[in-house]
Amino acid sequence: MITLSNITRPFAVFATLSGIGLMSWTQGGCSGPDTRYYCDTTGCYQCDGYGCTTVNPPSNQACTGNASCPSGQVCTSKGCTVECSSDSQCPKGTVCSKAGLCAAPNDNPTTVECTTKKDCAASSQCVGGKCQACGGTNGPCSCATSADCAANESCSGGLCTATSNLCKYSSECAQGKVCADGQCVTDCSVNAQACSAGQVCKNGACEPDPNAKPQCTLDANCGGSTPKCVGGKCTAACVKDVDCGAGNYCNQGACVVDNRPVSNCSSTAQCASNQQCVSGFCKYTCATDNECKLIDARIGYCGKDKVCRSQQEAQAQCTSSGDCTGGKLCVANTCQ
Repeated sequence: MITLSNITRPFAVFATLSGIGLMSWTQGGCSGPDTRYYCDTTGCYQCDGYGCTTVNPPSNQACTGNASCPSGQVCTSKGCTVECSSDSQCPKGTVCSKAGLCAAPNDNPTTVECTTKKDCAASSQCVGGKCQACGGTNGPCSCATSADCAANESCSGGLCTATSNLCKYSSECAQGKVCADGQCVTDCSVNAQACSAGQVCKNGACEPDPNAKPQCTLDANCGGSTPKCVGGKCTAACVKDVDCGAGNYCNQGACVVDNRPVSNCSSTAQCASNQQCVSGFCKYTCATDNECKLIDARIGYCGKDKVCRSQQEAQAQCTSSGDCTGGKLCVANTCQ
């Protein structure tokens, strides 16, 4: 006599011999006992009754700094990444690295706070991948172009400097100086050896040696009596020019070399009767070249600003490096 128990027993034996539990088999046989997700040093995996498959980490959004990442994520060498303190906080395919960042096993991403100035606040600059406070009393901000600087500043020598502290013409500089990139620097057009240590003669002007190794990149690299890193050099902090000593001045809280133009007036009353105070300098104003020639042949040209100037200044190709293209600087009113 055939009974139900006689029918089910062979199937139960088959299921057991096949490595599938009877309960699993009778419920459809779709899953085994090993249904888990795990990660080890080789990667992350999702398992079921038939085996394990690799779980790849999610793709990360590209970034240049924290400001370009979604809320709750930071910029790293692997892109925008979730911060974490445990694996459970990370998306599948990743684990919580020693740096506290979700990453694929054996990946060790590093944080990238910034790569451009735009990644930092307006009063900060990107130095060595970190946003460092600058401007105000924190030392001048570094710059590539004047667009990196505040409205009343221009980029000169790689630093944001108040426009009022920059020269436009060599006649605004002291004897033996030439206006180069807005700074009154030593004229080496006749004597190339006139430049001091750490400088090279280029286009007739002494400029910092581009091959010189920087002393610092961050304020953290400096200390003691020279806690501020400005233009790759550790320098003293200051409140006033007198804090900096001879040959230097206080530029937004840091002592820098004084390459400012040397003004000789603050009002027309301080000039000769036939002169006017123009941008801090007593000048002869004019309408024609002839007026200037009658005064002094050396300044026999009436410039665009209606001031008697030398031919080089009156017919200037540039008055700031912003007037030049192709990475050239404005040296003695010529793009070089």
